[in-house]
Amino acid sequence: MPVLLVSRAAPEGVEAKVTKSGKARRVPVADQILPLVEGCAAGKGPDDLLLTTRSGHRLHASAVKRSVGWSGLALGRRIHDLRHTAACLWLAKGVDPVTVQAWLGHASIATTNIYLHHLGSSADQVGLARLNALGGAGGAREGVSRERQ
Repeated sequence: MPVLLVSRAAPEGVEAKVTKSGKARRVPVADQILPLVEGCAAGKGPDDLLLTTRSGHRLHASAVKRSVGWSGLALGRRIHDLRHTAACLWLAKGVDPVTVQAWLGHASIATTNIYLHHLGSSADQVGLARLNALGGAGGAREGVSRERQ
């Protein structure tokens, strides 16, 4: 299984340091992005930073924001918000919260559980599915206008 080993953080303006928990963590790489990760890793050693400039220098958030037009796309969001989005997507796809906790490097499951409230309860999901079902909640059936009901 392809994984990334996250053993250090290198925030902009600060020298690379160990992760907040002080522990390395393994994060699996989805098939859809594996070719991108392999391209970034080509010619690099296991201790080299994965995301660098073409010349091999440390990639800064400001350069990424500039090249992707972040101010027009992000609508006030931070790059760090992508981490939160990933956590919510993993949980929505049914990845166990304890697994998401490990991938994110959270010391406490309570921190990971914060993301669960964005998904709604199972009762919310069942109720919404019923509302969205054909003719659910007394709404118009597909192909039938309200006037003809």
